[in-house]
Amino acid sequence: MRTRLLLAALLAFGPALHAAAQVVSLPGSAGAAVPTVIPTLNSGLSPSISAPSLANTLATSLTPSLSAPALAPSLAPSLTPIPALVPSAITAAAVPSASPAFAIPAALVPRAAAASHSDERPNTVHSLKDLHRIVGGEDAAGAMFDGSVGAAPLIDGEHAPKPIGAYGVSTVRVRSAAEAGQYIPQTSNTTNFVSELRTKWDKIGWLDLRLYRDSVGNYFRAVDLTGRPDLIDHLPEVQPHEATLVKKIQLHTADLQLVLREEGKTPDLIVAGVVTEMKSLHADGLLTTQLEHADAQLKAHSQRHRLGLGAVAIDVVGPKRDWSHIEEDVNGYAATHTVGFDRVEIHNGDEYRVIVTGKNGGFISQAPGTKAKAIVPSTARMLVPNALLESPQPDPRIVLREITEPSKRLRAAGVKATVTVYGSARILPADIARSQYDALIKKFGKKPKRPEERRLVYAAFQAVEASKYYEIAREFGRIVAEEGGGEVAVVTGGGPGIMEAANRGAFEAGGPSVGYNILLDKEQGLNKYATPGLDFEFENFATRKMALRHGSMGLVYMPGGFGTMDELFEVLTLMQTRKMKKVPIVLVGEKSYWDKILDFDEFVRMGLISPDDLSLFVFADTARDAWRAIAHPPVPVASR
Repeated sequence: MRTRLLLAALLAFGPALHAAAQVVSLPGSAGAAVPTVIPTLNSGLSPSISAPSLANTLATSLTPSLSAPALAPSLAPSLTPIPALVPSAITAAAVPSASPAFAIPAALVPRAAAASHSDERPNTVHSLKDLHRIVGGEDAAGAMFDGSVGAAPLIDGEHAPKPIGAYGVSTVRVRSAAEAGQYIPQTSNTTNFVSELRTKWDKIGWLDLRLYRDSVGNYFRAVDLTGRPDLIDHLPEVQPHEATLVKKIQLHTADLQLVLREEGKTPDLIVAGVVTEMKSLHADGLLTTQLEHADAQLKAHSQRHRLGLGAVAIDVVGPKRDWSHIEEDVNGYAATHTVGFDRVEIHNGDEYRVIVTGKNGGFISQAPGTKAKAIVPSTARMLVPNALLESPQPDPRIVLREITEPSKRLRAAGVKATVTVYGSARILPADIARSQYDALIKKFGKKPKRPEERRLVYAAFQAVEASKYYEIAREFGRIVAEEGGGEVAVVTGGGPGIMEAANRGAFEAGGPSVGYNILLDKEQGLNKYATPGLDFEFENFATRKMALRHGSMGLVYMPGGFGTMDELFEVLTLMQTRKMKKVPIVLVGEKSYWDKILDFDEFVRMGLISPDDLSLFVFADTARDAWRAIAHPPVPVASR
C-alpha cells in the first residue's frame, strides 16, 4: 500500500522534481551542503507544486525520522569526546549540517555511488525504484548517511557490535592522512602506519576509524572495513596473505575492522564484535604452533583491555587438511592450555567451518560445508589479570603500629578526648587568597575576554569567598584549646587548608594539636602547627581513618572535596549501623551550601534513608556554634 501511494505522489508531482533538485540537499563534510541530483521524470504532469514545497514534503512527510533535527541526536552516542583526541575535529567530521535536509540511509546508496571514494560527487538517484528505496523500505531501519558519497554509515556507539568487556565504541570519519594522525596515537608501532598512510591516501580517499573504550578508560582503535572489501588492499602493513584471508572472512560477514597495533601483542581483526587473530597454515606447518602464537596475541590484548574471549582465523594454504585431524589438534591444544579464544574459524580450501566450544567444554565443528552460521559475539567469561596475586599485601606490622601507637601517645600527653576537624586542603588563608586574586585582576582585569583567563579569575574569586572557612576553622581550634583545658586535642589529617587552620588555632592557643598525615607522592605534607610528638605519618588510609575518629567526642566537617565527603559518609554509615558510638557530627557553613551539594531530604523522599537518620548531624554557622553542639549537645540531637 505504501509503495502504491508513493508512486502515485511521484507521478503527480513529477515535473517539480527537477526544480527540487536545486533545494534538496544532504549534510556534507564539516556542515557543507552536498546537492542531490534527482532526474526529471518526463511524465508531462502538472508543474504547479513549487520546488521548496516539494523539498519540505520530502523532508518532513516521507522521512520524518531522518530529518536533520532528529538525525543529530541519533549520532550523539558516536561523538562522545575522547581523551587525548580533538573533539572539534570529531564534530567537523561527523555532525550533520543543521540546515533543513532529508538524509539518505547509507545502506541504500546506489551501488555505483557506493563504489566511489570521492566526497565531491553528488549522489544520483537513477530510478523510481531507487528513490523508493531511499525514502522508505524495511532495509532503511537504523542506517544513517552523513552526506559523504560512498561512505559507510556512522556507527551508533550504543548498539554497534563490540567485544565482550568493551565499554563503548565510537566511529570517526577520517578524510585525510593528516586527520588520521590526530586520532591515532604516535607510538613505535603506529608511526610507520600513519606515515605510509600518506603515500596511499589517494587510493584510500577516506576511512572510518572505530574507537573502542575499555572499562578502565583506555582505548584501542581499528580501521572499519565494513562495506569496503577493497580497502584491505590499500592499507599499510597488511601482508598479501593477510589480505587474502580478510577477503575470505568477508564472504561470511561484512562487519570487519582491522585493529591498529599497540605497544604489546595485538590481534589482527574485530569480526562482528569478536577480537580475532589471523594465521596461515602451510603444508608443513603445525596447527598447534599457530594456535599457540595466536593465543598469546589474544590473551595479551584481552588482559590489557579487560575483554572477553576472542577467535582464531586459520587459512589452510596448500592441500586440504582432514577435518577430524584439525578438530583433534584444536582440542589437544585447549586441553593443555588456558586459552584466550572460544572458536577457531578454519578456511580449508573451498570449505569453511567454525570450531566452537561445546557443552562438554571441548571444541566441536559448528556447521560443516562451504557456508557457516553468522558469527555471534562470545558470551564467555572475561579474561582478567590475576589481581589478587599481583596486589601487594599490607605489612601487618605497620598496620598494627598505625592502629595502636597514636592513642598511646595521646594518652601519654594527657589527652582524654579529641575533636576531629575535616575539610578541604585547598582552602587558603584570607590574606593569601586576596593577594592571589588581586594579582590576577592586575594581570587580566576583572572581566577578561579569554575563557581561560576568566576561569582563573573566577576561581581566584571563589578562593577569596571560601577563605572565611579557614578563619572559622582557626577560631574553632582556638576555642577547643581554651575550653578543653589541655585535655581535649584538636585532630586533623595534618595537611594544608582547613586542616592547617584548625591545627593552627589550637597550637597558637597552647592546646594539644594533632596531625595524622598521609604519605602521598604529591599534594600533601604535614603542616607546621602540630604539637611536637603528636605529629604522625601514615602509610595506609584505612588505619588513618580509624585514628582520626578514635576517642573523638565530636566530628566537625567543613567544605571539602572527595576526601571530606568520603570521611563524612563513612562515619554516618558506621553510626547508622551502630558500628560506632554516636557522637555529635557538625556540618559547618550555611545550610544552603550543604543543601546544594548534598540533598539529604531527597534521600528521605526516595526512601534510601529513614527520617531519623537526619538526626545524626546538626548544622552550625560559626565556630562557637560548632563547639557548643559538641560540648553541650541537645538530647536527642536536633534534626534539620
